[in-house]
Amino acid sequence: MKQTSNISMQNVFKFLNKGVEVMPEHERYIEKINLLQQQLESAQEKIKELTHVLNSTYDEIFVTAANGQVLFVSESCEHFTGLPPEAFINKNIYELVEKEIIKESVTIKAMETQKIQSLEQQYPNGKTVLATAKPVFDEDGKLFRVVCNSRDISELVEMKRQLSEIHSNQQESLVMIESAGKQRFITQSKNMISTLKTAQKVAPLDSSIFIHGESGVGKGVLARIIHEHSPRKTKPFVQVNCGSIPDALLESELFGYEAGAFTGANRRGKPGLVETADGGTLFLDEIGEMPLELQVKILHLVQEKSFKKVGGIREKQVDIRIISATNKDLLQMIENKTFRQDLYYRLHVVPLKIPPLRERKQDILALTDYFLEKFNTKYGQQIKLVENAKLLIQLQEWRGNIRELENFMEQLVVTAQKSTINMEDLPFTMDHRFYPEKSLQIMPLKKAVEETEIQILSNALSKYKTTRKIAKALGVNQTTIMRKLHKYNLT
Repeated sequence: MKQTSNISMQNVFKFLNKGVEVMPEHERYIEKINLLQQQLESAQEKIKELTHVLNSTYDEIFVTAANGQVLFVSESCEHFTGLPPEAFINKNIYELVEKEIIKESVTIKAMETQKIQSLEQQYPNGKTVLATAKPVFDEDGKLFRVVCNSRDISELVEMKRQLSEIHSNQQESLVMIESAGKQRFITQSKNMISTLKTAQKVAPLDSSIFIHGESGVGKGVLARIIHEHSPRKTKPFVQVNCGSIPDALLESELFGYEAGAFTGANRRGKPGLVETADGGTLFLDEIGEMPLELQVKILHLVQEKSFKKVGGIREKQVDIRIISATNKDLLQMIENKTFRQDLYYRLHVVPLKIPPLRERKQDILALTDYFLEKFNTKYGQQIKLVENAKLLIQLQEWRGNIRELENFMEQLVVTAQKSTINMEDLPFTMDHRFYPEKSLQIMPLKKAVEETEIQILSNALSKYKTTRKIAKALGVNQTTIMRKLHKYNLT
């Protein structure tokens, strides 16, 4: 019977260190041992590298054996639980739950069901995590390991709460608007909400209201909302655009005329718009365009609630509420002696200011969605806007305010060549809105948007410091800001 050699590593190194000559029949064993030693070192290096990678992840990695013994926990667990990995390794998962170190274990659920399980967990330190456990099976189909990945979603939960709050605030701001017939005033802006609350408060009263704002911001809509929330809502709402009626005709249009008052007049005379508004509301839009000589009669109407028709001698009483609006600086006009100071103070009892759309960027997205739905319904379309297209729309100046945005959205729905609109699909006529103060260079629109985004984000980052404040200032959610800061390496 052939005698087998039994040689240990210790003897081999002993022989080598002493310089003892190794027998030829043992050389092949030494070669195998050297190869095994190299493979072992390589495996150890790979394990070390893999452990380093797993410990470098932001997520928590939790590996458990089929019997519930915890084999590996990444170093990030301390960020999640406040405890080091040593508090878990070689412990049994059931024991950890029993001792309430872990409140609820998704690993146990995966072990028991042998299916992937997910669970939202709240840790004692206030962090919320989304844990997903996946069972791993051996070649025979038996449970071998359970690998659990936990991700900190605390910021996501907080952003969800903030979005819910924003949505709630938006709904609150729309309460008055939704009930005002077909007229809607959509806003999330604090300044605008404040204006709407004031309007809602004074609507039941009969005081004169003065609305100031640029063209297209919705002064007429607000005036109608006030009327529809007043005791006069069942009576006429008469709107007069003082700038669209020639000066020579404005007086007779407003106050009417008696029979034979002037050449070509109706033989029976004609009631004016003031008389038509009796019992209701008279809305004098663009009051700054009213001729100075006619302002005297308007002052008399406001003070006495009475007027004379053109060519008439008898005063006629009317029961009206007057709301006026302008986009002009009436105080400057008073200084220039083109508007009466006494009339100004009679009209300016309750001043309401509507900020331009560029000063309430957060409203642009809400209005965009509203107009998109409105015109999709009107024209039987199903047009959708992707996020980058919405962002580009939000970045515009919109000098024509809501009126311009509404016109643009109607154009977009009517002329769209496909159902999903990307940034590149938006009309190039937007260029003048995008760079109102810069001369345009010819470049791809996508690049122009990126350059502008970088500039806006850089300025916002230096001013507001935190992504939450930046998101609030730009009227987008925090995840969008975080993603774009990362995209442009601005973090």
